[in-house]
Amino acid sequence: MAYKPNEEVLGVISQLGPSLIESKEARSLPAECYTSPSFFEFEKEAVFARSWLCVGRQEMIPNAGDYFTIKINEDPLIVSRDSKMNIHVISAVCQHRGHLVAEGSGNCKNFRCPLHWWTYGLDGELVSAPEMIRIEPFDILRHDHSLPGLKTEIWNGFIFCNFDPDAAPLAPTLTKLDEEMANYRVNDLVSMPFVDIDDCRWNWKIMIESSIEPYHTNYLHKGPHDFAPSQLAGFIDYEDGDGQIMHPTGFTHIDAGFSPEMKANFPAISTLTDEQRQRMTIATVPPMLTLGLMPDQVFWNIILPQGHDGILFRSGLMYPPETVALPDFEERYKLANDSIQEINEQDLAANASLQKGLSSRLASRGRYAALERTLPQLNKWLAKKYYGYLEDKGIELEPPKAFAEAKAKG
Repeated sequence: MAYKPNEEVLGVISQLGPSLIESKEARSLPAECYTSPSFFEFEKEAVFARSWLCVGRQEMIPNAGDYFTIKINEDPLIVSRDSKMNIHVISAVCQHRGHLVAEGSGNCKNFRCPLHWWTYGLDGELVSAPEMIRIEPFDILRHDHSLPGLKTEIWNGFIFCNFDPDAAPLAPTLTKLDEEMANYRVNDLVSMPFVDIDDCRWNWKIMIESSIEPYHTNYLHKGPHDFAPSQLAGFIDYEDGDGQIMHPTGFTHIDAGFSPEMKANFPAISTLTDEQRQRMTIATVPPMLTLGLMPDQVFWNIILPQGHDGILFRSGLMYPPETVALPDFEERYKLANDSIQEINEQDLAANASLQKGLSSRLASRGRYAALERTLPQLNKWLAKKYYGYLEDKGIELEPPKAFAEAKAKG
């Protein structure tokens, strides 16, 4: 049965107006946006089925035949590299009876379903189906029963996929972030092994919000974050059509970083300007990627939804090859990673508390502070997804004035 948003969902969307304005009247999203299973079911269709989703880094599959698996909501996927070094994102579900053809990660020549030995190439094409020639000519079977592939795009070494085959390209929506990232040489950086934290019991939007708003850093992260105080945060205008939300925060001194001395753990990336060495830039490419650009490193996080009140949180660090070649790299990297994880742990504990509070009948739509300007920007991105889905499905719901004005300008 085709999905259709219920009255609860439409009622929540009709209340978005105060969350879309970047002014002193702005208020947070309705609590149901974080706590309602029905609203999350709507987001699975309106957001995750129609957005560019970051699934990892290209260096996670450096060789032909390499693959890893990832699950986005109920969809198990394979990210693979074929013999021509092309990257694919394909379904992991055998098109015969539904058995998974791959789990985990590894290297192989093809994917073979253990149940009946239906076999698929690294690009998902069906290459063998024992006994089925009695039922259907193989060319027809291959056309109809290869593993479905998702639209795929590589951006600065990050692998993105989209369930919508007609999706517009991702890169043109990220020009502001592209310009800022150019000097960080992200395509050339070396990725360290990522860290997974599973069963995080809060909504996916809370994780993005905690990453991109600088208001809390003076308080929740008091001490380890003092080199980049909230008062030095700046903001970048969000325009209709932008695929990122981002903001810089200045440092109290050049080449600062997360360490006991509040200095970068490694030499600054050689291609950065003096201005870039005096700040960090935090960004999200919603709904699944957040980034931090530091003088000596780049950190990234992937947010994998696990229901309306759960995520898997994946985090990684990247460095220039010359940094990784330093004789004491491993020792210094451990210090750098421990410092990042300290900040993460503070955010994770706060996020769990936020989810509990938002579930209370006494929760209110709080006033956004001036230092939370990125949150109405994120809400505008969300509103475009929500109303775009409703419009495409022929569901009439008058959008708030702030959304209509932004769309008209775009």
